[in-house]
Amino acid sequence: MKRVVLFLLFTIIFASCSTKKDQYAIHGTVKGVDTGKIYLQKYDSEKWINIDSTRLEKGKFTFKGTIEIPEMRQIIMEEKQVVIPLFVENSNIDVQIFPDSIDKSIVKGSTSQDKYQEYITLSEVIDQRMEEAYKEWKKAKEVGDSIIMNRADSISTVLDGEMKKLLIDFAKTNNATVVAPYLVMRNSWQFELPDLEKIVSGLDTLINVSQYTQLLKKRIDILRGVEIGRTAPDLTMNDPTGKPLTLSSLRGKILLVDFWASWCGPCRVENPNVVKAYQQYNKKGFDILGCSFDKNREKWLKAIEDDKLTWHHVSDLQGWANAAGKLYGINSIPANVLLDKDQKIIARNLRGDDLINKLAEVFGSSEG
Repeated sequence: MKRVVLFLLFTIIFASCSTKKDQYAIHGTVKGVDTGKIYLQKYDSEKWINIDSTRLEKGKFTFKGTIEIPEMRQIIMEEKQVVIPLFVENSNIDVQIFPDSIDKSIVKGSTSQDKYQEYITLSEVIDQRMEEAYKEWKKAKEVGDSIIMNRADSISTVLDGEMKKLLIDFAKTNNATVVAPYLVMRNSWQFELPDLEKIVSGLDTLINVSQYTQLLKKRIDILRGVEIGRTAPDLTMNDPTGKPLTLSSLRGKILLVDFWASWCGPCRVENPNVVKAYQQYNKKGFDILGCSFDKNREKWLKAIEDDKLTWHHVSDLQGWANAAGKLYGINSIPANVLLDKDQKIIARNLRGDDLINKLAEVFGSSEG
């Protein structure tokens, strides 16, 4: 409701058998389908890539290989638009796929997946309440009922806190399984730097080699570089005319670097607040650099015009792969950082009245 979040991976169900200790064997059955091609994928460099493929024989398939440490993989059947995520480890894993009812698919034989399913079971109650709150908010939005929308937003905020606590507690209790850093990494948008540092320091050193632990450490390094008090990393990106615009060229004003996108509903809801702040403080030395996570140039430009965003704009039109977003560790939008005249970060993620109040504080003190 309040933001759009980058989710890197997925979810499903699983359990056990036996094979060579240094090898995995995935034996699968696709119910009601006899032929077709099946792919096994892994997540690498921000995208899923095929690492193996085979054909169904009378509805059955097998993948074999080795893996150093358990990882989340995907079984893909393109013809049926089937995607089955599963933790793969060196064991005998049985998979039953129901193409017409994916949620009923079953995976057995992975102890890592058993641990993952344990978390999913714990989180389902919160997820259901979150879905109910979202439906209430959406229904209220259709009729313009701001009171119900605000109430649903408040419920959502409370549920976000409950989910965050569940993740922290689960990671602490299960600190020796890769499932812990995987879950925290997938939900890293929920955690500020101190939370992530504490979680990672509590992980067993045996899983340091996990790509999920390494991704969390990389995120910690990025967030340390954009802490309040640090000089904002410089960036250069094209404006709507295709001309490069550099952040440091805007030095000398109080500057809001605003991360958003035309397709992001919460961003568009927040835009009137940003417009209000700009109109109130622009003549006093406040400026904005909008950094869009769009891919479609025309939709980006139309949103700028429709929402009357009359300030500087840049985008590399790479969506979530936006280079500035990576530099600032942005994986949920709307998001922003407020810079002083020397481009030191003085605040982060100011929305609504918080942005107006911070600007009143900044310009009030500077005028006094």
